[in-house]
Amino acid sequence: MSKSDMSYTVLIVDDDPGIRLLMKYALQDEDLTIFEAENGDKALQVFQEVSPDIVLLDVSMPGMTGFECCQQLRNSNMGAQCAIVMVTALDKPEDIEAAFEVGATDFMTKPLKWPLFNHRVRYILKANKTLLALSRNQSKLSKAQSIARLGYWEWDFKSPFIECSTELFSMLDIQKMDDAVMYRSVLKCIHPEDRRIFNDAFRQALHENKSYDIEYRVVRSDGEVIIFHDRTDIIEEYGHKRIIGTLHDITSQKNTEREISYYAYYDTLTKLPNRRLFLDQFETSLATAKRRHEEVSLLFIDLDHFKNINDSYGHHVGDQVLTQTASRIKNSVCMPDAVTIDIEGSQNKVARLAGDEFTVLLCEVNAVDNVVTIAQRVLDSLSQPFLLDNHTIHITATIGIALYPDDSDNVQELLQNADVAMYHAKESGRNSYQFFSEELNVYHKNRLSIESGLRSAMLNNELVIYYQPQFSGEPNEIIGFEALLRWDHPTKGLLSPDKFMNVAEASGLIVPIGGWVLEQACKQAHEWSQRSTKPYRMAVNLSALQFNHKNLSEQVLGALEVSGLDPSLLELEITESAIIQNINETLALLVSLKSLGINLAIDDFGTGYSSLSYLKNFPIDTLKVDKSFIDEIVTSKKDAAIAQTILQLADNLGLLSVAEGVETKEQVAGLTDMGCTQFQGYYFSKPLPVELIDMLID
Repeated sequence: MSKSDMSYTVLIVDDDPGIRLLMKYALQDEDLTIFEAENGDKALQVFQEVSPDIVLLDVSMPGMTGFECCQQLRNSNMGAQCAIVMVTALDKPEDIEAAFEVGATDFMTKPLKWPLFNHRVRYILKANKTLLALSRNQSKLSKAQSIARLGYWEWDFKSPFIECSTELFSMLDIQKMDDAVMYRSVLKCIHPEDRRIFNDAFRQALHENKSYDIEYRVVRSDGEVIIFHDRTDIIEEYGHKRIIGTLHDITSQKNTEREISYYAYYDTLTKLPNRRLFLDQFETSLATAKRRHEEVSLLFIDLDHFKNINDSYGHHVGDQVLTQTASRIKNSVCMPDAVTIDIEGSQNKVARLAGDEFTVLLCEVNAVDNVVTIAQRVLDSLSQPFLLDNHTIHITATIGIALYPDDSDNVQELLQNADVAMYHAKESGRNSYQFFSEELNVYHKNRLSIESGLRSAMLNNELVIYYQPQFSGEPNEIIGFEALLRWDHPTKGLLSPDKFMNVAEASGLIVPIGGWVLEQACKQAHEWSQRSTKPYRMAVNLSALQFNHKNLSEQVLGALEVSGLDPSLLELEITESAIIQNINETLALLVSLKSLGINLAIDDFGTGYSSLSYLKNFPIDTLKVDKSFIDEIVTSKKDAAIAQTILQLADNLGLLSVAEGVETKEQVAGLTDMGCTQFQGYYFSKPLPVELIDMLID
């Protein structure tokens, strides 16, 4: 039975009809609905039917006494929410105590003072309503704290006890004997290494009245370690000080942060440092060497014909080769002899730079002969057969070596010189090592040749665009395309971007080339949309140099105007590294681009900085999950977890997500289960020339 906030239901229980009549008359008002019962049994029946807000219960009745009736009312449904007032002629203290023991809210003694009776009843009703509201709020707060893993505590500076919420006892794994605990009981729960942090903060709060905001670990009785964020404030009222605090379980958050941080710096397959961490380590090691006037050696290792392994045995076998390669390189560097190098205990590092490229940074090996010994040891180790999936696989490696300070004094040049030396060794027959020398600068001449060829390609219409379809999961149909640049070289045939893109970016040619790609892709998208029964989205990549070019917005607007393409069908793909170089300028540029009506996507999401702040602040529409996470989702729980986290993140932020590099049916199934609805990769279609795309669209 529902009641408005301004109405109440009253149940009068008395065996004297005269008393019931007088009570009813005294309480008669529009906001009170009154029911009667002449004995305890009838009272129980009416109580279940009307759920009164207050029961005026006579103590002395034939049959069931008022005490017995009160106790049964309290034990019934809704009994805890009702105010029960015992009306009695008894005025002995033991009778009053008995009333409260069976659950009475209050009592009135007979004879009743009728002029005050109505006011007394209404006061009890309002007080009970306030208590019920407080109880409900406390229950909601308790449930919210439990869900949020949030506890509350308070300490009076003069008390030896700390008052705690129920949730806090559970979080600290302390048995709840009362609502307070001793300081030493709390301190005992804290991880031994963190007790000083907590103790110092607590003492500072006590002696200097300074609140604190700290994190520390708690060890539960079962050995589980929980990380807490403890935040406090000091309150002073009427010269009386107390400290209040909240304790938040941030274990899951910290674990996620550690995992994200780990995979931002480490390769998921080999567990070695990735390129990002390697470059950080290299910079640090070089700075140390400069201060100490020491030498640093860099080994750039590339597996020979590794692509053949993937093509012949499959990528899963290729991944096993890479994993064992990482282990063999580490063991080769760590072998106990005259040039022992403890990777974990020294500054020497092994890293996986990319694909089948590895690096070894030697900071404690100054003699060239020792560097040669290590390089040869790596080659010998990798030349041993790999026994994988009942296959005996033979592979070799080629190593380029650059030395500080002989070859350069900065990281990028040393890395480039080691790369040059490695390619020279490959041209000399592979399975060997080569030190960088001035003669190897011929490599730079080749780069100049590529740059010159690109300039001619732009003039001679040798650049072409292939388009890779993007599919929806259900139904399985084309929803858009990504424009991919190719070079139809007059002597070398069709070249993919990895053959010339680095030179294009280094020379600045990527800006005019990118502008041409953008305009051509917009024209093609407009043509297909005009011919088809449905529009197709066109995704175009922007290099970091192109993205940071001052005239980008004008370039995009010009391409849209020349092509006639609906801006909503154009999606610009930008890498994470490009958008964080200058946050303020980037935000202004992205807002300017969005004002044109186009869409913006983060390409290869998860491989760069993956900062959540730019996802929150920048007007991004789409996240493209990088192929490196897709490759292993079927076999690697960690890669699957990262992919699912990215997809859930996109969904929670209201962003579209596209999985790149999808190659197998199992990957499609796994991604679909994770909620991915848009796909791109060889499983659906490789990049195709215009004439083949024409045959696919409606």
